[in-house]
Amino acid sequence: MNTPMTSQKRKNAHHELMDIELFGEVTDGIYQLASIDKEDVNLAWKQIQESSFFGPKALKTPIHKFFSLLFKRRLEKSSKELLEDDFYRSSFNELINQYAQGLGTSQENALYLVYMNEFLNNPGAIFDEIDDFHLRDDKYKEFINSPIQDSFFDKLRFVHFKCEGSLEAYVLQDLLSPFAPYGGINEAGLSIGLVQREALTLNYEGENASYLALVTLLGCDTIESACDFLKQRQLVFHWEFHLKDESGNYKIVKIDGKNTKVLDGGEFVTLESKSELKRHINIYQKSFLPISHACLSFDANSLALTLFDSKNLSIHHYFKKNVFTQDTIKVSKGSRPTKKLQSILKLKRLLNDAQLAFNENDEERCYHYLQLAIDHSKKNFSNDKELIAKLELIFCTCQYIYESHPETYQFILSNILKIHPSLPIEHQELANILIQRIQILANLKKQTPTANKLLKRIFFNESQLGKVAHLALKKTTLLRPNHLDFRPISGL
Repeated sequence: MNTPMTSQKRKNAHHELMDIELFGEVTDGIYQLASIDKEDVNLAWKQIQESSFFGPKALKTPIHKFFSLLFKRRLEKSSKELLEDDFYRSSFNELINQYAQGLGTSQENALYLVYMNEFLNNPGAIFDEIDDFHLRDDKYKEFINSPIQDSFFDKLRFVHFKCEGSLEAYVLQDLLSPFAPYGGINEAGLSIGLVQREALTLNYEGENASYLALVTLLGCDTIESACDFLKQRQLVFHWEFHLKDESGNYKIVKIDGKNTKVLDGGEFVTLESKSELKRHINIYQKSFLPISHACLSFDANSLALTLFDSKNLSIHHYFKKNVFTQDTIKVSKGSRPTKKLQSILKLKRLLNDAQLAFNENDEERCYHYLQLAIDHSKKNFSNDKELIAKLELIFCTCQYIYESHPETYQFILSNILKIHPSLPIEHQELANILIQRIQILANLKKQTPTANKLLKRIFFNESQLGKVAHLALKKTTLLRPNHLDFRPISGL
């Protein structure tokens, strides 16, 4: 620690969202954040390691050891190949080291942790390479989403970097990253909105997206310099960096592993608090996405964050403008949602409870909350046959994972076939994988459905497996109630 630094915490009245200021060197700031988060991060780390997201108990330890070894080797290789004239790349190891020291853990564990949000949000890229419609390019970019979102719902915070030798930057963080996992704004009038997109393959030589977002904000004072910096980078996953400046320029830098592309984002509207809150609510209701808990928008010097609190059935809106000047505008207010939005939030709460139960391997609670979600939807969204069919497919998948009696298999199969016509195409594809697996387990006649090239390969490969292998596949199937789907994890 070379330079003393201080942090100031201020809690907003409505939702206890922290506002932290960091001074001194960037490394000192990262260390201080880790020290503040140490207890909560260690709890999160423990829950993540024990979660069903990493398969049954017998597989969790080998999977975590594999990733820890992978990141350890990556650190060693990175240390040997650092470029002396590339300050930000050479400082990454130092920042990770400070983060690890602040958390009281190893460097490889710290590195694993800062990548965790990317892994948890796109597990298909790691294991099954199956299309994840939540991350497609045509989906709304304003949503914040994570499979463990409600476990640490109150841990979002604003962080103001006032570090030596860098531009001031104001970012939104969560427990899983000390950098800029959602983006932010800097004093030069540059903003970055960070959006994860679908990745079917991984580039393990790539960098961390939230780290690149932060160093871009700290080091780039124009949109041109930011684009030049980012297009030379590689990422592990596929991300978009939405860049805006005070002159009205809007660029999108797409980095998919080793491939980069710079696009013109078109025109953007300057954010205003009331209109942005209304827009966020409209998007949330029209999209009907109980899978997410917040909307976040940036322009050149403003950010608008709307939290949809399913636990307390309330909405919390934060608006920050001119945060680097004396005439700072800060709006923080809470409000009660409409009856329709309350119904969506209640459904979201039930799905999150089911997700937590699955993560904790609690079979009975998972069944209970899924059934409540189905009953709630039939009562409040009776005309939305697609939504109800998705929920029933999740329930059938839960039965497939936990049950093993031949008659139960036939019952599950008949229910899947019944709801199949009401499902959207992406869920029909998932259902088809489930149908073949159940047919094999129940010794029923197999009927290979129409499928694309990728799914045909999966159908063929899994059709060659015996019952013992399919019993293992049951336990490696990843249920995602708060994503309204599941992942087959057939690559395991």
